Amino acid sequence: MRVDPLCSFRGRRLALAALISSASGLGIAQEASSPRLEEVIVTAQKRAESLQDVPISVAAVSGQKLEEAGIENLEDLTVYLPNIHFTETGFSTQVRVRGIGSDNSQGFEQSVGMYVDGIYYGRAQLFRAPMMDMERAEMLRGPQSTLFGKNSIAGALNLSTARPTDEFEGRISLSHEMEHNQDEVNGVLSGPLTDDLRARLAVRLYEEDGYFRNSYKGEDEASAEENAVRLSLDWTPTDELSLFLKAERNEFSTRGRNIEITLDESLVEGGANYAQTLAALGQPELESRRDYVRQTDFNETSDNEIQNLTFVADYEMGEHTLSFVSGWLEFDYVENCDCDDTASKILELELGETYEQFSQEVRIASPTDQNIEWIAGLFYQTWDQTFYDYLRITPDNFLATAVSDQLADTGLKRDFEQSSDSWAAFAQATWHATDRVHVTLGARFTEEEKQAHKILNLQTPSNDEILNDPVTAWLYLNAFLTESVQATDAFYPVPPYTEPLAWGGHDVSKSRKEQAFNPLVNVQFDLTDDIMTYASFTTGFKAGGFDPRSNSVGNFAAPVSVAPTTEANPYLYFEFEEETATAYEIGMKSSLADGRGEINLALYRTDYDDLQISQFDGGVGFNVGNANETRVQGLELDGRWALTDNLIANYGFSWLDFEYLDFKNGNCYAGQEPDGVDLDGNGSIDTCDYTGKRGVYTPEYTINLSLDYRRDLFRDIQFVGFIDMQQVASQNVHVNLDPKGEIDPYMQLAARIGLESENWAVGILGKNLLDEYIISYSANAPLSDSTFNTNTHYSVIRRPLTIALEGTLRF
Repeated sequence: MRVDPLCSFRGRRLALAALISSASGLGIAQEASSPRLEEVIVTAQKRAESLQDVPISVAAVSGQKLEEAGIENLEDLTVYLPNIHFTETGFSTQVRVRGIGSDNSQGFEQSVGMYVDGIYYGRAQLFRAPMMDMERAEMLRGPQSTLFGKNSIAGALNLSTARPTDEFEGRISLSHEMEHNQDEVNGVLSGPLTDDLRARLAVRLYEEDGYFRNSYKGEDEASAEENAVRLSLDWTPTDELSLFLKAERNEFSTRGRNIEITLDESLVEGGANYAQTLAALGQPELESRRDYVRQTDFNETSDNEIQNLTFVADYEMGEHTLSFVSGWLEFDYVENCDCDDTASKILELELGETYEQFSQEVRIASPTDQNIEWIAGLFYQTWDQTFYDYLRITPDNFLATAVSDQLADTGLKRDFEQSSDSWAAFAQATWHATDRVHVTLGARFTEEEKQAHKILNLQTPSNDEILNDPVTAWLYLNAFLTESVQATDAFYPVPPYTEPLAWGGHDVSKSRKEQAFNPLVNVQFDLTDDIMTYASFTTGFKAGGFDPRSNSVGNFAAPVSVAPTTEANPYLYFEFEEETATAYEIGMKSSLADGRGEINLALYRTDYDDLQISQFDGGVGFNVGNANETRVQGLELDGRWALTDNLIANYGFSWLDFEYLDFKNGNCYAGQEPDGVDLDGNGSIDTCDYTGKRGVYTPEYTINLSLDYRRDLFRDIQFVGFIDMQQVASQNVHVNLDPKGEIDPYMQLAARIGLESENWAVGILGKNLLDEYIISYSANAPLSDSTFNTNTHYSVIRRPLTIALEGTLRF
């Protein structure tokens, strides 16, 4: 039954009003003083400055808030930042700002650039890393090409870890969530080692049983174990020189996945759905109730390791500052996926990735008290990536018994390698034309070169040797829509029996070299000492590249007799082009009531050309491409208000209008009639036209409201509490925009109450207090459409209601 969004919102609004009323009953409304907000310092422009002085759309969350709200990862963080959305999928991780992000593909660098202590974290898997001991999180919305550069075409997430302190301090925090048996331990030691050397050690341990139940196995999923350690050193050998070194290691693993089947229906009127078809063939039960219960048989695992070494040197050359930022980063993971998401033995996949990166940035900054202040620099980065996956069909596999026994003891192995070298030069200068007029000009020139190779081979799992069998390769091509090196002929039960394939073989190599120049113009006008307005124009660039996940080498394999009549692209689903953006924004930042309140407003429009897209191919893979023209525009409103000395309100609102202006080469959803373009020139339409549609994860509005309350009770004991709310409009979360992937509006509500003193703290933290069932991603179960003629969705589900007890000791 579909819930009326208006009724749903009214009910939740009443619940929120009751909570606010309860807080007022504690004495909040009786305050008679004139409170003021504390200044928020950010580094959105590579300098420490007040958030209210930065002429771009920025949202910031302090380290204290990150700790008190139990923010453990980026998924938790998005609840506190309007117009940003995060989801994990079956194969990837996605972050989107203003509706723009990167889809499922290990070949994509992300459109939302993540920077940790100045080091670029551009791969999807890095977004899964846990967060601990943070100083601040900043979200810069819109293209950030000049100062951040590297692919930050949708925005930049600027994360700062906590630095060593001048005074010795330490703390240990414990948290236990009862329902799903979550346990977390955080420990910090910080202070001086000598007069000019300071150190900080942070450690995090985390375990949980998981919030899903696998009814087939009789186990809770996805159980998780996370371990992280970070050592930071801050050395100031002279008054002019400061050196910072950070070494960090993260290990995190899961068993099982937070995925269940949420839709299962036949594409033929009166026909059997996926569950009924499997049952009729003697397979285990499959249910599609939305109840945090799943049925899978394979031992699903994900083991991840991330290591980072960051070095920052700042040298004061007279009035100027010279900075060196060096970063080495590597990660690797191995996963085992029950990719059919059923208890039948169908698609058992092993996949893994290794990645190593080095980057170096050198910049020089002028003093900030001059008529013209500027910053300029050079950036270099190199990285290497390998990715593989291996689909194995054992003799007892359902497909070997139900489709063809020739599939028994066969497999498909994908190997992909990619490397990149890039450099950039950038500069930005602000001219203070008058006391109230400030003009900023900036630009970045980027050059990047990439090379990649991909090969798909049939193999024999029992000995991992290449299987040179074109008949089996043809079976894979028809059952899974997967080409391989061995797929060279089409086979028929009648003459001519065999015929060569026009696009056989899947062993491709390619390189590409790109250059981009991205200018920036920003004009700031201070209406008063407390009200600032600005207007900006900038462009963005994200390099093209190569995709490991597509199973088609180019225009899909076809017999020579029906080969394309026009020249086609043999790299159609291997290579994707660079995407570019042109962005306009006007905004206002204001301080009201003698520093008691803030109102910040931004109106924006960004036009994207060749937006990089990856969509499900209907079999077992994803195809990449580019949407020709896309427009996003909207409004963002946020700020704070000190209601009393004890109570601060934070609020945010975003309205988003997203439209594909020209996107005719989309992948169709299950049962959709192709109405796009003929890719290979053979006279048949191959794609679906998405022109005029909204994209995935593009809610029309998002509303955030937070109330933070602190009050001294007696002696040195303080009562602390907060209520955080986020209301999100309906949106489509299906990767191919199936209309049945539209989810209803939802509200997430979190609250915390506790007592604190100088040396200890205790509290209770609740998340998703309304126990909303939230689907964050949907796609079609592999083979359900192409083989079983059903529309069957698997979905990633966010965590239900949790209540945790917390305790902290400080020394």
